[in-house]
Amino acid sequence: MNDSDLPAQLVREARPVYGEPDQLERLRQAAETGLPVDAVKVLQAELKRFGVQRPSDFVNGIISRATRQRRNRLNREESEVVLRVAAVMALAVYVWGEEEGAATFLVHPHRMLGGAIPIEMALSEVGARHVEDILWGLHYGLPA
Repeated sequence: MNDSDLPAQLVREARPVYGEPDQLERLRQAAETGLPVDAVKVLQAELKRFGVQRPSDFVNGIISRATRQRRNRLNREESEVVLRVAAVMALAVYVWGEEEGAATFLVHPHRMLGGAIPIEMALSEVGARHVEDILWGLHYGLPA
């Protein structure tokens, strides 16, 4: 995976790779060294496509626009947030089997999250795990 293809591959094509250790290792290494700043632009475009209200505000919560303009790479923490949000989006598409249902799930308040919006919960590690638990429950036919 070359550096110029990395943002699109990580955000748009990040279908669950749980059975592919090589891909997971590449993702870990990419986060550790810092994703290209373009990954944020790709994530913002995907969030907009999924119907997230004010996707620019969402990504500014990860890294400010001014900081993105000054740097070429995200730091490790910012990279991990981008990957975590992309992974939650990818898992939702995997579970729903299509983007429309996944998008609806991700952008509307959910009772099992205390009325929080799933995609916003994905900004934190604990929140993302909670959303993933709900998605896997749906996948396996549990009430969610």
